[in-house]
Amino acid sequence: MSRLFRRSAIASALYPALYLAYPHPALAADPGVTDTAPTLAAADVSGTEALPEIIVTADPFARAADQLTQPVEVLSGEDLDRERGASIGETLEHELGVSTTDFGRGAGRPIIRGQGGPRVLVMENGSPSMDASDVSTDHDVSIDPAHAEQVEILKGPSALIYGSSASAGVVNVVDGRLPDSVTPGVSGSAGAGYGSNGDQRFGSADVGYGFGGTQLHADIAGNNSSDYDIHGNSASDGSGTEGHMPNSATRKDSGSVSAAQVWDGGSIAGSVSRVVAEYGLPVEQTAFIDMSQTRYDLEAKLKDPLPGIASLRLRSGYNDYGHVEFESPGVAGTRFSNKQSDTRLEAVHDPLAGWTGVFGLQYGHRDFSAIGEEAFVPPTISTDLGAFLVEQRPVSWGSLELGIRSDHTQSDPDGFPDKSFDPLSLSAGTTFDLGRDYHLKLYATRSQRAPESEELYSFGPHGATSTFERGDAGLNMETANNFEIGLDKHGGRLQWRANVYYEIIKNYIFEQETDQGLNADGSGVASSDGQPDRVDAEGTYDPNGELLLVNYQQSNARFYGVEGEIGYALLQGEPINLQARLFGDAAYGELSGGDNLPRITPARIGLGLEADHGPMSGNLDLIQVLKQDRVASLETDTDGYTMLNASANYTLPGASHSTTLYIRGRNLLDQEARRATSFIKDQVPLPGASVIVGFEVKLL
Repeated sequence: MSRLFRRSAIASALYPALYLAYPHPALAADPGVTDTAPTLAAADVSGTEALPEIIVTADPFARAADQLTQPVEVLSGEDLDRERGASIGETLEHELGVSTTDFGRGAGRPIIRGQGGPRVLVMENGSPSMDASDVSTDHDVSIDPAHAEQVEILKGPSALIYGSSASAGVVNVVDGRLPDSVTPGVSGSAGAGYGSNGDQRFGSADVGYGFGGTQLHADIAGNNSSDYDIHGNSASDGSGTEGHMPNSATRKDSGSVSAAQVWDGGSIAGSVSRVVAEYGLPVEQTAFIDMSQTRYDLEAKLKDPLPGIASLRLRSGYNDYGHVEFESPGVAGTRFSNKQSDTRLEAVHDPLAGWTGVFGLQYGHRDFSAIGEEAFVPPTISTDLGAFLVEQRPVSWGSLELGIRSDHTQSDPDGFPDKSFDPLSLSAGTTFDLGRDYHLKLYATRSQRAPESEELYSFGPHGATSTFERGDAGLNMETANNFEIGLDKHGGRLQWRANVYYEIIKNYIFEQETDQGLNADGSGVASSDGQPDRVDAEGTYDPNGELLLVNYQQSNARFYGVEGEIGYALLQGEPINLQARLFGDAAYGELSGGDNLPRITPARIGLGLEADHGPMSGNLDLIQVLKQDRVASLETDTDGYTMLNASANYTLPGASHSTTLYIRGRNLLDQEARRATSFIKDQVPLPGASVIVGFEVKLL
């Protein structure tokens, strides 16, 4: 069945969702939106069966998705299996309001409503990924989506719960590595597949064993691909290679072991995991990244530990991350290291004057360094201490939620003065129950974000992105005021949801090209030729230089947009279920003077069909990504393109296991597609047509 009829939906707007069926000169995420929609609480008048609620674990109250005031997408089950890619960004690129940075097949970090980088917090089981992916778009997120059981996307500022690194949203990857319950006996799954584009081979397996109050778990996964095929020339001006993308091969291996002890009053679980990856940097002929990460995670939960406290949760993680940017095999360039820890303590209190709340503390410590000729960020030790409180209560019209968080962040960089900031975030939201099937949701936040080390202190060449980056130690905190309106219908054969948002950000920090004709250190004679400045590796101005000179700068900005979908059950019951959906999203990003912000995701609209008949199921999505011509000065337009994706599954039941065979097609029209959010869009397009075949076996 369609996701709109299977999954929890959140928020939806007063804009009629049919608005999204017509092209508008806007923006949003990139190819192929998919959906999350309301879970039905009970069988409705059309005969639709009740479905289990999907719990959002990133929510401190562990509520179902349609109970949250904040907009959220949840990807799980067959939908997650169908979308699963080599990176988190590739896995989520089809979700409403979400795109990816896209650095070839090897790296992709999520973008939410046109904002990414250090504003989107990527987590694993509620703990930050603790890698270097927020420093540069060529650095991949260290979480392997092969192990994901559920992915949660909280859209809009989530700084209230998770700190200023979540000022644009949160992506939480949930896996089975920290269980809080016991599954008796042996459980597990295994699968493998092959993709035609780039000779892609992948496989994964996990196994669990539960006895008494003990649960053991282990998993392993691998993904290997060669240079991928493209339609046409790799460079937008025709100066690249035809038919394939050089230096785009990837390899990723990961695994973990974990154990948990569960009793009536709580649980404690610990895991050790490791991921290693190697992937080419396609803007350079021979350069590649060799990455490894080892992390240790602990989670403890107690029920009714103290009078007035309903539950207590401790979540702690430590990470040892590093990667080397090789200029060519055997020639090591810059070495990045990130040793980081994060600890959260959350307590949910019993109802007090009608209010139920969660309060807690969070402490993070990060020791980051980059050593080598292209070490454009100085070694920096950063700390963050935060305290938060969120309260909710039922009211006559629905529910009400209020919250506050205060942080103290400090950065101690080598060769620069210490910097400290004190972000303060506030939120308020309410849900109106307009009837059995309708919700109106209003959500407002004031969030602050402290500048990151790379924004403050960068200065030097970065070959992977072909840029020379210049930070600004005088940057101030960002202050964002965000407003959301949503409306949804989640019962009957016709279901729909839509969301409208508007955000004003004071002192917004962004990277942009310059046209001054000066050296990177500011020396020289100023001149303007209407073209972005280029420099050599030493920062000397050269119109034909190999590096684009980009600055971190600050200005007031605003973001606004709309996203939504409509689903209709064309056929229900035997012998076949058939659902159709219309979906789309658009997001704008502008400076206060009216100029466009760079690398904003383009608008997209799409039509999908999903069917199942006994052991067979399948889907078809046709997505039109519109041209992005609302670009910043010195930025190039990005042409629109059409994506056709499809999949078909056949499940063979067994007494103790089930086996699913599948075939999936991506970019079946073999379109030349370039992502407007990518720094390297003019040199590196998306992969061409691909057919993927595989199987998965699950123990029952």
